[in-house]
Amino acid sequence: MATLATKLGTRYLLLFGGTLLLAIGMGANIAYAPRFLGDSGPYMVAGAFLVAVGVMVVLLKWQVGAVMLPALLPYEGIINLGPLASGTKAIALLTLFSLALSLLRDQRLLQRFLRLWQRPLTLIALVFLCWVLASVTWASQQEAALAKMITFTGVFALMVIVAMLEKRYLVLLWLTTALSAVVSIPVALVSPQNEAMDTGGRFSGEAIDPNEYACLLVIVFLVAYFGLRRYKILTYVLAPILFFGVFASLSRTGLITLVAAPMLAVLVPRSSVRLGGRTLLMYGLGTLALAGVILVIPWVGESVWERYMTLLQYDNQETWSGRWDIWRGALQVIVSHPFLGVGTGNFPYAAVDYSQYVMRLSAQGEQGGVAHNILLSVASELGVIGLALFSTILFFAFKTLLPISRRSALGTGVFLGLVAYLIAGMTLTWEDEKLGWVLFGSVLALSLQQVNERAPLPRGREH
Repeated sequence: MATLATKLGTRYLLLFGGTLLLAIGMGANIAYAPRFLGDSGPYMVAGAFLVAVGVMVVLLKWQVGAVMLPALLPYEGIINLGPLASGTKAIALLTLFSLALSLLRDQRLLQRFLRLWQRPLTLIALVFLCWVLASVTWASQQEAALAKMITFTGVFALMVIVAMLEKRYLVLLWLTTALSAVVSIPVALVSPQNEAMDTGGRFSGEAIDPNEYACLLVIVFLVAYFGLRRYKILTYVLAPILFFGVFASLSRTGLITLVAAPMLAVLVPRSSVRLGGRTLLMYGLGTLALAGVILVIPWVGESVWERYMTLLQYDNQETWSGRWDIWRGALQVIVSHPFLGVGTGNFPYAAVDYSQYVMRLSAQGEQGGVAHNILLSVASELGVIGLALFSTILFFAFKTLLPISRRSALGTGVFLGLVAYLIAGMTLTWEDEKLGWVLFGSVLALSLQQVNERAPLPRGREH
């Protein structure tokens, strides 16, 4: 037993021993659960034990939690019960706690953590978060401001968690997220929420806006397709499924993002040779997938075709779903509150005086008005100061990533994902979107990896 403990390490021996004890306890509890908890008792007990095992694994290895967080994004509507009662937040807090414990034990990890705070992207993101926190003080609707402040704090913490990952775990993160996104499509298909798709309705993930779901699929696909070269055969197999999810959502933003992001990336100097062939292959796969949807599933194909054809009617108000009116309202909010903005989370309350579309939502008892543009949203809520800070985040992200993308396949994929995030943000309010901050964290992780690879070997180990 002592030899086994030496080989495996006490930490993993405790994991195996704990798992064995949990399995024994689970079997005993399941056997008696129906007597005390009814017919659903075994499922409740099994779920509780799975949660306990998950907690134990994350506490022992924080990287597991880091990989799980982005993979759960397509299922947020299921695991999140509200702004505070959130499964995602619970896993994030557990991961942060596990990471903090690891920092106390692992000197190399602590050095990486200290180097992280020397990166300009990290520092400007921290200043932006501080500005968000400050904006709560002048927001008219404090409750909405506090809710969005918590969201921004969470996505900043998510960025830090992802940034601490070594490259092998970062690859695993994006591979797991791609597989999770693919699985979410058949899961959503059998959901009662998507029964309307049979009669021309829009397809989406569980309790997720169709446009946001489509853009999530696009970003994850681009990172995996261009970044995970070791798994390129797998990405070819998964591509048609992801394309179906994008097309069936009837999201014009998703389609534009899918088509435009690789095209813009190819225009970057010295990128056409590296990306040209794979981009053409991607367009070919996408065209075949679209043709397959139209021909094989005619009721879906008809809706897809009609929806996408409205892109040619750019002067029609219905094509923009009220966005022109919202954008005009957002500009007027910016003019009336130019420097400080109206406070984070307060756009729908301020825009009600300037936008008929938001006013109509308010009259219906809804406060769901958003700017539908990442830059207008930041400028209206946080003023030109907040816009300058957020723009600087984007600047440093691209500045850091561009040289990395010329040497790293994963860097290329993250670069495409970041371009797609920015394009999607032109019609979506995505400044606090978790996937965007996962991309920022990936940029930092790759940057720190490059520093490690360039670091000189200690004396006596040089060859």
